[in-house]
Amino acid sequence: MSRLPLVVRRLLMLLLGVCVTECGSQLFVALGVGADPFMILVQGISRQSGLSYGQLSTLIMLICLVAIFLCAREHIHIGTIFCMFCLGPIVDFYAFLFGRILPVHRPLALTVLLIILGCLIVSIGVGISVRSDAGACANDLIPVILHQKVHGLQLRWARMLCDGLCIVVGFVLGGTLGIGTVIALTLYGPGLQFFLPVAGAIAGRLRLPVHAV
Repeated sequence: MSRLPLVVRRLLMLLLGVCVTECGSQLFVALGVGADPFMILVQGISRQSGLSYGQLSTLIMLICLVAIFLCAREHIHIGTIFCMFCLGPIVDFYAFLFGRILPVHRPLALTVLLIILGCLIVSIGVGISVRSDAGACANDLIPVILHQKVHGLQLRWARMLCDGLCIVVGFVLGGTLGIGTVIALTLYGPGLQFFLPVAGAIAGRLRLPVHAV
């Protein structure tokens, strides 16, 4: 693996991170107990504009990309562009998979457990994407940049701030809010900070330079 060019190793780690993130995200959506914070924003704007989820996801990421370019362009890499346009097939695969394997009728305890599992999977995936240094999804880079730019703001609080903003704006515009959303808001930030060392270990196995986050 170490014989591959550095940029290829970074993109492979980013691809792994995106696949893991979307696994958790689509598990969350398939449970039908409220969308995750980013999807609430997408849903709300979609209901007001009539644009599809896919169109809006790309548009929001483009807006985030412009903001990052103006404030912290060093975070923009080839993988950031990759994330904007290559999520569709991965999302469709997991949506199909969970639509087939998740039981329609399930105990409440199992649903809560799966919500928590989905949140933790998303946190691991985002951490892997960030540690790849190939350029994570633009919306996932925003809390990382806030953490670096705002003195004393821990990464978990930066993530929770961004998630909370997505929830408020999305809900006002008509997005779906549920118990799963509250759990996601609570776990995404701390989960990301907790699992960053795991992502760093993966980067080490791929012989990638690891920078402080």
